Amino acid sequence: MLLHNLLRRIATRTPDRIALQDIDSGATRTYRELYERAIRLGNGIRTLADRGDRIAILSENSLEYVEAYYGIPAAGLTLTMLNYRLHPREWVWILNNARARVLLVAAPYYEAIAAYRDRLETVTEIVVVGGAVEGVPDYESFAGAARSAVPAEDTTENDIAWLLYTSGTTGFPKGAQLTHRNLVTAVIQSALEYEPSDETVFLNAMPLCHVAGYLVPMNLFKGGRVLMMAGWDPELWMRIVRDNAVTSGGFAPTMMAMLLNHPRLPDYDLSSLRWMGYGASKIPVEVLRRTIEHFGPIVYAGMGMTELGGNILTLDRRAHIRAANGEDHLLDAAGKPMALVDVRIVDTAGRECAVGEVGEMVIRGNQVMAGYFGDPAATEQSFEGGWFHTGDLARQDEEGFVYIVDRTKDMIISGGENIYPSEVENAIYALPEVAEAAVIGTPDPVWGERVTAVVVTRDGATVSPERIVAACKDRLASYKQPREVYFVDELPKTVSGKIRKTDLRERFATG
Repeated sequence: MLLHNLLRRIATRTPDRIALQDIDSGATRTYRELYERAIRLGNGIRTLADRGDRIAILSENSLEYVEAYYGIPAAGLTLTMLNYRLHPREWVWILNNARARVLLVAAPYYEAIAAYRDRLETVTEIVVVGGAVEGVPDYESFAGAARSAVPAEDTTENDIAWLLYTSGTTGFPKGAQLTHRNLVTAVIQSALEYEPSDETVFLNAMPLCHVAGYLVPMNLFKGGRVLMMAGWDPELWMRIVRDNAVTSGGFAPTMMAMLLNHPRLPDYDLSSLRWMGYGASKIPVEVLRRTIEHFGPIVYAGMGMTELGGNILTLDRRAHIRAANGEDHLLDAAGKPMALVDVRIVDTAGRECAVGEVGEMVIRGNQVMAGYFGDPAATEQSFEGGWFHTGDLARQDEEGFVYIVDRTKDMIISGGENIYPSEVENAIYALPEVAEAAVIGTPDPVWGERVTAVVVTRDGATVSPERIVAACKDRLASYKQPREVYFVDELPKTVSGKIRKTDLRERFATG
C-alpha cells in the first residue's frame, strides 16, 4: 500500500466532498482536486529529478504542502521537509545533508534562501510556491498543468516517502527516513484509535514540516474536512472553532497551556469540539488537569516521535474519564501501546524491566523508520536486535500504561542521584503564577550537575525564586529541589512546541 492510495480511495468514493480549506485565503480542494493536483505535481517534478531523489519543501502550512505530502512520494521521490523557523544557514545544512535535487519554496522565503544559492551543493532547480519570481518556475506550472494524473508505476512501499529531520533538541538533527509502509501504518493505526469520520472537521494548527502533520492524512483517510491554519494563534483558533463547528484539533502541550491561559477563553462557544489531541512532548500534570476541567473528558494523548512516523502510545478518552474521576496517577501516563506496534521497557543490558521499574522504551513494528539518511553509524546505534531505542526513560504499570519519566539525555545526575526534570517541572506548574517551566542540569564543581529552573510567569503575575523552591520542597526530596531559578520572557522552542533544553543549558551553563 502506498501513501497516495489512501487518498485515491476517498477521492474515488466522494470526489466532490471538500477535503481541505485554507483559513487565510478561503481556498478549498475537493478530494478529486487534491488527488489529481498531487499526482500532477509529482509527475511534473519527476521531469526534474530521478527516482529516489530528495525534493525539499520550505513553507508554512498550506494546501500546496498537503499536495506535496502525497504527490512527491507517488512519483517515486522523497519529500524532505524544512522547518521554516530555522536560520537560512540551517536550511542550507539540511539541504546539503539530504542531497536535495529540487527545492519547493514558498514565495515569502524565496529571497532568504536565494541569498545562499551558491552554497547549495546539489539543488539544481528551485520552484516558487504561491507567488511569482521572474525567471523561476512556479508551482502551478506543475500541479495545475494538464499532464497525466496517473501516478508513477515504479514506486514501492519500501521507497522512502518522507525525509524528516529531528528537531535537534538533544543534539544535531538527523534525517529520519519514513517509507510508504511506515506512513500508511501510522495513518491506519491512528485512525483505528482516534476514530475520525466523514463528519469530522479537523482544525490543523500543527506545522506540516513536523511529524505531527501525519494527522492531516489520518483525517483525510476517513473522508473528513481539514481546515488549515498557517500557524498557531490561540484566539484565532477559538474563533475558527466557533465559526466552523470544528470537532477536533491537535496540540502541543505549550499550545494547550497558551489556550488555557488566554483571557478570552470563557467568551467563546467551543461546544462543537468532540476530540482534542495533544502530543509532541510530555504535558505537565497541572496543564492536563485544567484541560479536563475546562473541556471535559474529550481529551486524547498521543506519544510518538519523528523516527516512528506518528503516535505509538495513546491515552484514550476512557483513561481521561478515569483520571477526571479521581485516578490522578493516570494524568501522568503517556498511554498504552497502540494496536500495530510492540513496546518494551528494558534495562541497560537489554533485559525486560519488571513492572514499575524504570528503563529505556524500545519499539518494533512497521512504523519504525528505515534509518537515518546518510548516517549508518547513528542508525546502527539506534537499533539493536530489530528494536528501535527511543532514548526515553519509562516505566509500565500492571494495566499496561506506560509512563514517560524523561529523556535519557535530559536526566540530571547530581551527587550520583538521578533526577528527572519532569518531576520538578510538575511541582513548579502547581503554582498559579507559572505559565511555563523548564528544568535543566547545569555544571556544578562539587555535585557534577545542579538542578536549575527556568520559568515564564503568566501575564501580570509575579513569583519569587523562593516560592518556586518552596513549591518543590512540598513535593520533592531535597536533592531534587532547584538550586537556581531564572525568569525569562519566553522559552526557546522547536516548530512543534518542544522546549529546546540544549539552548537553555548553553545559556545558563555559567550561571
